[in-house]
Amino acid sequence: MAVVYISHRFDELYAVCDHVTVLRDGRLVAARPLAGLGRLDLVGLMLGKSFDEVRRGTTGLHRHAATDAVPIVRGTDLRRGRKLNGVTVEARRGEIVGIAGLLGSGRSETARALFGLDEIDSGEVRFDGKAVALRSPRDAIAAGMAFLAEDRKAEGIIPGLSVRENLTLAALPLLTRMGIVSGTRQRELVNRFMTRMRIKASPEQDIRELSGGNQQKVLLARWLVHGCRVLLLDEPTRGVDVGARTEIYALIRRLADAGTAIVVVSSEIEEVLGLSDRVMVIAEGRVLQTTAATDITEHGVLDLIMEGVAA
Repeated sequence: MAVVYISHRFDELYAVCDHVTVLRDGRLVAARPLAGLGRLDLVGLMLGKSFDEVRRGTTGLHRHAATDAVPIVRGTDLRRGRKLNGVTVEARRGEIVGIAGLLGSGRSETARALFGLDEIDSGEVRFDGKAVALRSPRDAIAAGMAFLAEDRKAEGIIPGLSVRENLTLAALPLLTRMGIVSGTRQRELVNRFMTRMRIKASPEQDIRELSGGNQQKVLLARWLVHGCRVLLLDEPTRGVDVGARTEIYALIRRLADAGTAIVVVSSEIEEVLGLSDRVMVIAEGRVLQTTAATDITEHGVLDLIMEGVAA
């Protein structure tokens, strides 16, 4: 039986396939055996870039030690039923903190608790060293936080609305005077951020018509338009192709370099280690270890998770 296997997950392609056909912008780019074709070469074919260009984009990752004494955001001893069992997490200015764990480990619940989406039973959230009462996401947004949900279709995009409407949702108070939204200012803002984020769509196009990568970039732009000092990202590259993934990684690093504190939650350990300055490993609602990303390997993270689940 002949099998056509369509995927943007490289591990699956190299495990299953004999030959690969690469398409870009509706055109055939290459068709060749996978044996002997390196991953960076394959990425280059998909992106239309040379091996050296791809290598520069996937190395030199954001790495520095945060020097601020006081974290921008800190959640201490967060507890919520069986989901969170005394989780403490913090992020400083310009720092990327990754949270790694299995589904149901409490990784997403930690980010949701920091943003006021899920009410905690006990614990404390501090912003700039001061305790804040997060009764809802409105309070978190007012404090300077932003949140990209794990399921963009259920909790991110507003289907039926245009790219323009989705992109400017969080910024409407800044574009409104006496209850009326300035169409001119809104269009200027949308055009600027669509160009900056390389969103391939029309501003008036229904967001449901966009690819997963372009939808995700619209949601990121929504918060960048509004402005934030803390960015909570839950599965930021789920369901996006390798091109959009590369662009999102570069954007996250630029935001950190500009001083934004970023928390990245991901089921892909390689992604967490590649992006983060510090990594927090979590299982069964408990923090197992927090360490510099350079001090732990993918296998080390998996070993910790397995020990935490078995405990």
